[in-house]
Amino acid sequence: MLFQVEEIVTWRDWDAYRIASALHGKVTGSIMRGLWGFQRALGLFFAVFGGALAGLSLLSGRPNLLTVMGAAMLYFGIRQFRKKEAAEGVKSRAAQRAFQENVTDTPMRFTFEEDGFYVWEPSGSASYRYHALDAVWEDGERDYLILPGKQWWALQKGAFTKGDPAGFRDFIESKTGKAVEMIK
Repeated sequence: MLFQVEEIVTWRDWDAYRIASALHGKVTGSIMRGLWGFQRALGLFFAVFGGALAGLSLLSGRPNLLTVMGAAMLYFGIRQFRKKEAAEGVKSRAAQRAFQENVTDTPMRFTFEEDGFYVWEPSGSASYRYHALDAVWEDGERDYLILPGKQWWALQKGAFTKGDPAGFRDFIESKTGKAVEMIK
């Protein structure tokens, strides 16, 4: 056994894959990164403009409607600028909660051998040859193994119990004959 990963797959892994998948496409990824950059810029604009509006209205001597509007814009702007979702995509709290409730924590084990890799999960186990992988992606926290169709796995870099996660990229590239694509 060259590499082994044991992890509990949570809704965060599924969400990370959704984001990585969206960012993977050249055009789609550029558009989404542009929209997220626009969201942060808009947040900064609202924070600066709202702060100025609230500050100037307070110079009149007492709080008024403009003070409340400025404070609300300042609050909204800071939330938009600092929000983690600004870098990962926008989703409502209700959608996030529903997503968390529908994805259960699933214990999984992945073992990578010379001839193929094996996946164990509560519903059963399966073995795959490396050439069956359609693509392999990587971001700062996970490696994504993509099979044709809609089957994929997200391997957390901190979940490697055997083998060095840093050497996994070279290993999987040599076995698949495909370059690991970096997701930014």
